[in-house]
Amino acid sequence: MNYMTRYRELELVGRLIGLVFLALVWVEVDGGLVRVRRIRRLVGGDERDAQITDFRVSPSDDEGVFKYAFKTSNGIDVQAAGSPLETIGIYSYTSPEGVPIETRYIADELGFHVVGRHLPQPPPTPDYILRSLEYIRTHTEDGKLKKPQFF
Repeated sequence: MNYMTRYRELELVGRLIGLVFLALVWVEVDGGLVRVRRIRRLVGGDERDAQITDFRVSPSDDEGVFKYAFKTSNGIDVQAAGSPLETIGIYSYTSPEGVPIETRYIADELGFHVVGRHLPQPPPTPDYILRSLEYIRTHTEDGKLKKPQFF
């Protein structure tokens, strides 16, 4: 095998690798475009063009208490008030499925606590656990009934 034949084989392999690379890049770019199209379809045109229709803000006072609220043309409504140590708020919007979503929250030194009907709920505590807790509350460690305490 001479050098020219070997050179042509390497050139052909290089071109094939380049084509495979371009195909993979195209698939990635095309996949990205598909994701963008799906997001645009979910969000819709009116969502991208939403405008703030109402905006109210109260500057924080001497103690750092603040308030703000805003609404947008696509139905988002946000309200919050609080201080640097505690904030309470509520926000609402309509999901892409048309379901109204309302979320209330408190953020304080214990964390961020959220309440909303759309959020998953834990299953109910089983009856045997409730009975066990009641037994623990009413009995001592050696199994004897605790004496009633009056406050």
